[in-house]
Amino acid sequence: MRRARVAALSVVVGVIFAIFQMRDAAKTRHTGLIIQLNPALKVTMSEVIEYISKIWNLEFKDYKEYLENYGDPLSDKALHTITGYYDGLGFLLHKRLIDIDTIEYLVSGSSTGVWEKLKPIIEGTRKHYNMPELFEWFEYLYNELQKREQRIQQTQQ
Repeated sequence: MRRARVAALSVVVGVIFAIFQMRDAAKTRHTGLIIQLNPALKVTMSEVIEYISKIWNLEFKDYKEYLENYGDPLSDKALHTITGYYDGLGFLLHKRLIDIDTIEYLVSGSSTGVWEKLKPIIEGTRKHYNMPELFEWFEYLYNELQKREQRIQQTQQ
């Protein structure tokens, strides 16, 4: 009788373990599919570094000045690639396919600086093209990283 209970319990534990493994495998496949379908997430780290460097060197005070100096932001490869990359990471974060600590490790805080630099350009582009959701996941990523930073600061006090 006791062996039957132990055997039954072992089967239940095994089934629960298998369910968790299947869920994890499905999540991994889902994440891989998103990365495969989103070319912005396929950039190399050297491309990210190169494009961020180009963005840091942009000089403008607002959307109008950006347009005068550089033209349409959607045709700027560096700007579009980086905003798309961070947008993709933000989407993965929103879907809980990647965690905030991993993102912080991957982008080493660069995304917050890039968002702050490009915010007037992104907001201007949203208005100009009537696309209020443009790069919404990049903005989400920025906001979540800000919340994470605030939590860290509160725990250090």
